[in-house]
Amino acid sequence: MFMIHALRTMVLFGYLWAATACTIVSYGPEVIAPAASLKKEGVIRFFYFTGAIRDPSAKENPLPAEAKLLQEVLESKAGFAAAIVSTPPSTKGIHLNIYATVKESSAAAKRFCTLSSLTFSALPCYGETGGYLVQYDLLVDNELKKTYRYEIHKTFAQWIGLLPLVWVNGLTGDYSDAFTGTAYQFIHDSQADGYLPSP
Repeated sequence: MFMIHALRTMVLFGYLWAATACTIVSYGPEVIAPAASLKKEGVIRFFYFTGAIRDPSAKENPLPAEAKLLQEVLESKAGFAAAIVSTPPSTKGIHLNIYATVKESSAAAKRFCTLSSLTFSALPCYGETGGYLVQYDLLVDNELKKTYRYEIHKTFAQWIGLLPLVWVNGLTGDYSDAFTGTAYQFIHDSQADGYLPSP
């Protein structure tokens, strides 16, 4: 009985090691920060929809990491004195509704990467495996003016031969960098369209 339990533990450990230690993941787009706005004035309101159901009995429901990133970017790069989380949209001023939806990877990529995992990464797996679509709805005085959409690409490589190169994960873009990149692109595009103040 002890041997069976030990064998199961070793197989599980081997699977987890193969799935994580031999994997390199990168997210895009690349982060290209706009120039910081020297003049900071006005207020922008926004709401980030996570799709998650909040616990109504909880005393505190902390902001998701994306909302904190958006707040920081809108205040530091878009020229606003304050970015306030708000729902529903205000009847006056600029309001953003931001959604992130998951893009599923292809069925072939899922099967191939599952096969790679089952062989403890002896078979390589590489490709675009899903990602996210981030949508920014810009409202002015509670009227939708424009919708901006940006893709976050997820590139995934898994193979036992990558074990000596796993340190590369420290150099690749992570999800929060890519999400910030979409916020920067939104600021650039909406400033070009005349909705947000130019730096």
